[in-house]
Amino acid sequence: MERWVDKVAVVTGASSGIGWAVAQDLLKAGMIVIGFARRLQKMEDLKETLDVSIREKFYPRCCDLTVLPSLKSNFHWIEQRFHSLHVLVNNAGMVQMTKVLEESNESTLKQVIDVNLMGTVNCTKQAYRLMQATMAKGEACHIVTVSSLLGHTVPLHIPECGLNLYPVTKHALHTLHEVLRRELFPHKLMRLSSISPGLTRTDFGGAPSDDEKKKWEELIEPDEILLPEDVARGVNFILSSPPHVTIADLLMVPARERY
Repeated sequence: MERWVDKVAVVTGASSGIGWAVAQDLLKAGMIVIGFARRLQKMEDLKETLDVSIREKFYPRCCDLTVLPSLKSNFHWIEQRFHSLHVLVNNAGMVQMTKVLEESNESTLKQVIDVNLMGTVNCTKQAYRLMQATMAKGEACHIVTVSSLLGHTVPLHIPECGLNLYPVTKHALHTLHEVLRRELFPHKLMRLSSISPGLTRTDFGGAPSDDEKKKWEELIEPDEILLPEDVARGVNFILSSPPHVTIADLLMVPARERY
């Protein structure tokens, strides 16, 4: 990770879970980290928990990935403040507990698409605009997208938890990377990776009901579920790989999860 010291990274969904774990790892590696999330105060509070040696390298920014002006203004701020962007970690995601075939949930299903898919698309586009200038200076760039095991398959043991379009968007992210890999191929200093975790202990889906908790816990022992820190180590592994190596997709699951 030495080559990323003092380089600039954006981590989306940085107010909790995997995003916050990734942000901390990158800060400890010496990077400057801009955290995007709607919950600005939550990030400000988390910043105060950081060691004083890295605290001032974390820049929380209120950003709604589903609102293009919000996204553009934040990347403009990065451009004006740092003049470069080296790493983007597309982590923000959400799921709502509803079913595809339920009535009157169209706005909910649209939100899942807007956050998980279009948020990633638009964030990547804005990052690429800044990264072109960074690469023109001879500096390497890397885009990492946090996908999911459900971007590869929907295991038969997944219960009726209301996953609705979540697996659909994660499959779309997998295909998006195949398209982007072709578009980015001419850039020798650019690498593109995704990491696909299995069941992970996060709050991205909000507070589940008791019934939903029971269904999830029947899948796997609670103490064997992946932690955000496990996924953050995966991101660290991707970024620390030698320049001639691309970890195209890192699939990591709990040891006892069926897939």
